[in-house]
Amino acid sequence: MKILSLSALTQEQYLAAQALEISCKTADGLQGFIHWDKTMNFYPSMRHWFLLYDQHVLIAVLSAFAPTTTQIEFGGYTLPKARRKGCFSLLLDVAKEEARKYNYQHLLLITEQASFAGQAFVQRLGATHAHTEYQLLWQPSPSAKPPVSSEAVRLVEATLADLESLTEVSHSIFGGTPQEARQILETSITSPHLTQYVAVRQEKPVGIVAVNFVQDDAWIIGLGVCPEWQGNGLGKAILLQTLALLQRDARAKAIRIEVDSGNEAALKLYLKSGFTVQMGQDYFRLPLA
Repeated sequence: MKILSLSALTQEQYLAAQALEISCKTADGLQGFIHWDKTMNFYPSMRHWFLLYDQHVLIAVLSAFAPTTTQIEFGGYTLPKARRKGCFSLLLDVAKEEARKYNYQHLLLITEQASFAGQAFVQRLGATHAHTEYQLLWQPSPSAKPPVSSEAVRLVEATLADLESLTEVSHSIFGGTPQEARQILETSITSPHLTQYVAVRQEKPVGIVAVNFVQDDAWIIGLGVCPEWQGNGLGKAILLQTLALLQRDARAKAIRIEVDSGNEAALKLYLKSGFTVQMGQDYFRLPLA
């Protein structure tokens, strides 16, 4: 067997990993996705792809997502015929060693709630359940009227000229460090598949939201309202404005969003706005020390 640790995939490796993902999802009836987009990873030099080959055939893949200096998430797949043979454990050991180089103290393993193999694997590791996230889907209808918000909120596409001011906004909403907030925003503004918006009311920034296109799927990410404006229905206003934009975008065959199961207010808002829960993903914590 051979393990490759990579910071980027070749086209051949990408297609092989994509085929492996489709094969596993079909066999297990799953709906999740490998985290393909690495542009938001905080350390560009970090190896965040781990591929296991058996006689030149890809049998397992592990993907790392690490947008901050404190949190790193691992997810992946193993072909059914290669399971229960320690294949994913081999990849995990290599990935853990890479994470330690960048001083991560713990990792989060992601597995779909419907994945019997994934759930059994994290149980064997003794990982601790951290939280659950739901993936929701909104299907735009050509005949449906665009969502309308009663709040006077405008979404303005951000540019690099807004970077410094938006860093303060993002930091106030999501926490972390200013450097992490700045890097995520810079990626959102400059990446061709991402669009960063600032929500403006009374000519003042009241929140932010971004859209990430992954093939034909439009993901609404990083939606937040400034602390001083929270509790006024502005989260709903920003969401509806974003949906209206995407409904007019021919690229958006489906619109998706993720929400922590513990965020009942956000989940209730998304469901009322026409989203439906497609699946749940469990996050399990493992120490790296």
